[in-house]
Amino acid sequence: MRKLFPKSAYTRNVLTLMTGTGLAQAIPIAISPILTRLYSPEEFGLFALYMSVVSILAVMVTGRYELAIVLPKRDRDAMHIVMLSIMLSFFVSIILFVIIWLFNARITNLLKVPEISPWLYWMPLSTLLMGTYQSLSYWSNRKAQYKRLAISRTAQGSSTALLQLSSGSMTSEGAGLIEGDIGGRALSCAVLAKSVFHEDKKIILNINKKRIFLLARKYLNFPKYLIFAHGINAASFQLPNLFLGALFNSAAPGFFALTQRVMGAPSALVAGALGDVFRQQASHYYVCEKECAEIFINTLKKLLLLSFFPFVIFFFFAPDLFSFIFGQKWEIAGVYAQILTPMFFMQFVASPLSVMFMIGEKQKIDLMWQVILFTAVFFSLRIGGYYFDVFGTLIIFSSVYSLMYFLSLIISYKIAKGGFAHKQ
Repeated sequence: MRKLFPKSAYTRNVLTLMTGTGLAQAIPIAISPILTRLYSPEEFGLFALYMSVVSILAVMVTGRYELAIVLPKRDRDAMHIVMLSIMLSFFVSIILFVIIWLFNARITNLLKVPEISPWLYWMPLSTLLMGTYQSLSYWSNRKAQYKRLAISRTAQGSSTALLQLSSGSMTSEGAGLIEGDIGGRALSCAVLAKSVFHEDKKIILNINKKRIFLLARKYLNFPKYLIFAHGINAASFQLPNLFLGALFNSAAPGFFALTQRVMGAPSALVAGALGDVFRQQASHYYVCEKECAEIFINTLKKLLLLSFFPFVIFFFFAPDLFSFIFGQKWEIAGVYAQILTPMFFMQFVASPLSVMFMIGEKQKIDLMWQVILFTAVFFSLRIGGYYFDVFGTLIIFSSVYSLMYFLSLIISYKIAKGGFAHKQ
């Protein structure tokens, strides 16, 4: 790693975030061979369905205002946006609870999984925790408090793992997986909130309600365009968990969930850390197109160098690795991983750099891309499910997603060079 990055603040920031994110991801991956023997593919499928719905709902609770936290010149204004995002998370989550309470049976019938019914009531708590953590995380990123983020992510990973392991032999129908995730998110929120309040107390105590509303109007384009755009983006990636069970069998979402868990680790570890630091630097240098483009290219080179060979190796040996590590009954998940490797490779490279859509305030372009992505993914699954088996369906899904990530990469680079009008 030291050879890949020059000795600089950038290096320290990336490695600090990678340490925290690495531990947060390494712990769940390390215990996965135990979890796959405590929980069945069907139980992993229930957990995957729960997290898919929560991930889609979590997009709307903050109004996407947390993405604007890095933009104001003054920290005082940025903290007002943090408070705005957290307040919205609270009120929208309450509304979600009321909707679930009134329409639980209809929602359960729509999802076609009766076992999810009692867990629907816990979804608003998950969305509140996600929205709050995201808001505090973007604030910490703005303040370059990467150690703070590393600690909170480690707390989440370790506590989630401990709770899921301890509950595995005492609960049924995947309850331990869901309970562990909620507990881990609650602890990480508490750790991060305590650090933020302790270090930024003066700014927090000077929050002004009128200023919150003024900034909400100033950055209105974020909820106006991004709730829908990022909502369908989340839906695009979660559609397999929603569709596979209905199209094929209840174990299919479980196999897909384990694949996401294992394949997503590199993105969360390296690409996520690089993306957080890239966001912070690019937001400062966006006005200088040449420097922003140079930062973009340098980050892209690091992502390609770090990812190419590991993903190639994984492509050829995934089925055998899954069977050996997670148990014979999970070999099919290895085949899923093999098929989805191109998609995860493109995600690893393109996702960290896609923050240029936000930095360049190109919400309309982002919305168009998200609509095309959702439409393509939806029809790839529907057509695949009608004409092919689960493997053929995943091949189509992976191909479509890979092409869309490549398109995102091209657009992001054009924005970094100053392409498109600065003001839409």
